[in-house]
Amino acid sequence: MTATLTPDEWAALKACWEIVQALPADQQATYLAHAPLSPAARETLRSLCEVDDTAPAHVDRPAHELLGLPSARPAPAPSMVGRRLGAFQVLRLIGRGGMGAVYEAERVDAEYRQRVAIKTVWRGADSDVLLQRFRSERQILAALQHPNIAQLLDGGSTAEGTPWLAMEFVEGTPIDEWCDARQLGLSARLDLFRQVCAAVHHAHQRLVVHRDLKPSNILVNAEGTVKLLDFGVAKLLAPDASDGTLTGAGLSPFTAAYAAPEQLGNAPISTATDVYALGGILTLLLAGAPPRALAGGLTPEKFAARHLQPARSPSQIAQQAPSDVARARGVATAARLAASLRGELDAIAGMALRAEPVRRYASVEALSDDVRRYLRRDRVIARPDGTWYRLWTFVRRRRALSAAVGATSLMLVVSSLVTWRQSQAAVAEARRAERAATFLSGLVTGSNATSYDPLVRLAPGGTVAQLLDSALVRIPREFPNDDRMRARLYTAIGANLLNQARVQPALAVLDSAQRLAGAAYGRRSVEYARASLEYAALLLDLGGPPATEALLNEAEAIARANPAEQDLAARVALFRASRAMQLGRISEADSLAAAVLASERGGARSMRSLRAEAVRMYASSWIRRDPRDYLRRARAVQKLADSLGLSATNETMSARSAEFESLLVLGRTTDAEAALKRLRAGVTLDADTTASARARYAYQRAYLASVAGDSVARRSSADELRAVLATNPTLGADVRLQYMGTIVDEALARHDTTVALAAARECRRLSLPTESPMILSFAAWYLGQAELAAGHAQSALDAVLEGQQWVARAPELASMNPLLRRVQVGALTALGRAGEADSIRASVPKPGAIAPCTPGGKWKGCPDLPP
Repeated sequence: MTATLTPDEWAALKACWEIVQALPADQQATYLAHAPLSPAARETLRSLCEVDDTAPAHVDRPAHELLGLPSARPAPAPSMVGRRLGAFQVLRLIGRGGMGAVYEAERVDAEYRQRVAIKTVWRGADSDVLLQRFRSERQILAALQHPNIAQLLDGGSTAEGTPWLAMEFVEGTPIDEWCDARQLGLSARLDLFRQVCAAVHHAHQRLVVHRDLKPSNILVNAEGTVKLLDFGVAKLLAPDASDGTLTGAGLSPFTAAYAAPEQLGNAPISTATDVYALGGILTLLLAGAPPRALAGGLTPEKFAARHLQPARSPSQIAQQAPSDVARARGVATAARLAASLRGELDAIAGMALRAEPVRRYASVEALSDDVRRYLRRDRVIARPDGTWYRLWTFVRRRRALSAAVGATSLMLVVSSLVTWRQSQAAVAEARRAERAATFLSGLVTGSNATSYDPLVRLAPGGTVAQLLDSALVRIPREFPNDDRMRARLYTAIGANLLNQARVQPALAVLDSAQRLAGAAYGRRSVEYARASLEYAALLLDLGGPPATEALLNEAEAIARANPAEQDLAARVALFRASRAMQLGRISEADSLAAAVLASERGGARSMRSLRAEAVRMYASSWIRRDPRDYLRRARAVQKLADSLGLSATNETMSARSAEFESLLVLGRTTDAEAALKRLRAGVTLDADTTASARARYAYQRAYLASVAGDSVARRSSADELRAVLATNPTLGADVRLQYMGTIVDEALARHDTTVALAAARECRRLSLPTESPMILSFAAWYLGQAELAAGHAQSALDAVLEGQQWVARAPELASMNPLLRRVQVGALTALGRAGEADSIRASVPKPGAIAPCTPGGKWKGCPDLPP
């Protein structure tokens, strides 16, 4: 018969279990013989040790593991490997948890492929409590929907009545190991820690306490995203969820190194319990060890007393840490690591680890906010808020001011000096803004022109190109000693030059802007980040994603260090979205743009909104592959541009082109002609018209002529397009690809394989440096068609196989495969490999199906859709 233990006996047993787990195997029997337990509890503890006699003693081992089993040794739980649970086939055992086993499984119901983690419960005496807890866990997880919490996907029961959960399969590394492997510095570790806090705060808002937070329950995936696992020990705070809990059965779960003092007895568990555990995890991330070193040989009384004493601070732990712990945090020695932790970080960890729950942070959000304050060099709540501390943090946030003040003996007058310096800086900035406004006004009115000026006075007929050229001549003369002013003006002018597709002058101006901003403001300044992003946008057009990696990383780091700069964060996100599009990561681009739109405060719309909507417009053409949706989004972008008074931006012109193209695809030729006229009305096709505008208009006329069957107009437009491309070799890779595709199509239509081959080969040559799956898959398709038409079947086959390899790198571009396969079928047939051709032909959807409907200006194979 199984002995029934009282709650007090269970509490004493739990404390002894922690002690015996830390003892060497040869000392456990001696301890068991003298443990301060009742006979029944001692026998239960002895049987638990026998069950677990192969497990290593480790302080981080969950104290609740096997603790809910009866005093008699239970029968081994039957393996689930090979069984089918719902829609999932169990593949292998991953590990054991506090209440059961975890398996890897795969969805096998032919709906879609999916890997999951299946969690099941141990069976044995007292299992009614465990089963009730397990079923409650399903409800807990169903209520938790957060990107940093492993999601519940499905659940059910076996034929024997054993419940199971299907969870998101997380391939990751425990957070401490992930940080150490990458030698992350303290700031990066704190950023990651705040992701953990966000997940726990989400759970607390839904009245759920985790109660067993530890590094092994916090994984980080390859993308650097935190995933919080194992809410199986969580306790709902709602009053109606208190019955039948593990706590009520004397089975309160915890892990020794991170357990709060209230978990050792029968004290109430609250959100403060998780705050304590987070303090322990923070200490581990910062110093390399948890705050409590638990050795063997402790009595239950001493064990509980140890938890009531102040925890070791991160700096104390770091002072004794091996040198490799310091190096893993980017610090040369343990002494330097301890010095960097001493003060505010010690205070933050110490406040979270206070023995009395009421003296800890009031919430996980408050803990996370204090970490954010530290990262921003602001005052942290955990530190005593004295006058000297306020002065010190104030000066630290303004290091330039600190250097100017100099003498520490005059600290009493720091506040007045700060006020004076700030007023002087404000006056200087106001004068700079006034000079800039006067300068730009003079450019427009012509009042700055002099008799020796090489440029003509700008009249009402003057162009934007003239205005920009005039500004570039005047800026060095007007602001010879003001690097800051020149940096900001060059950044703005360079962006406008890029908008006009004047690539060569934009390259020189933006390079100067970035260098000046770095010298005048510093390479960690917001102004430097803005200049770098504009420069990166140009390099993305010219060289593709590889050319922008370093600049993007710099700008992103500056944005993270300046969380109050929402505009900079939005710019970084939008640039990353544009980059993701070229890499074929369409959903990522759409999500980034959507996040920018969501961040616009109070529903106000701005240039950021316009750019974000334009990204989502183009992304939707790949995600939904529906010309009707493309048309709706294009018109929405134009409407937003009109409301902002931005009628000549790249985003506006792209939306007008999208409207034109989608109308043609939908068979609404008359409406498309009207749209083209409106687009044409906004462009002055004279000598000063940008190459980008002329190329876009020629491309659209060729497209319209193709639909109308007007071969003469189509060839005329293609010839004009070829001339524009020939005289403007620095047009962006993506637009050049689109326009060259038109030249290839037109040449093939009239069987001019010489022109088609030359254009297709040049297109591939220019596209290779971009390493963009989107650009290179299209280039391969064009080249395959041209080579096949010229009778070069093997070259055509090589081209489309290369294109398929690029698509394989970006699965969201899968709608390119039918286009490539059609060329592949033709090449194989020409090579006499009919069997292979027939096999591939069977896998290619018919032209009327939706599958091969490919966007990006080439809506091939789309179905006939109603207006």
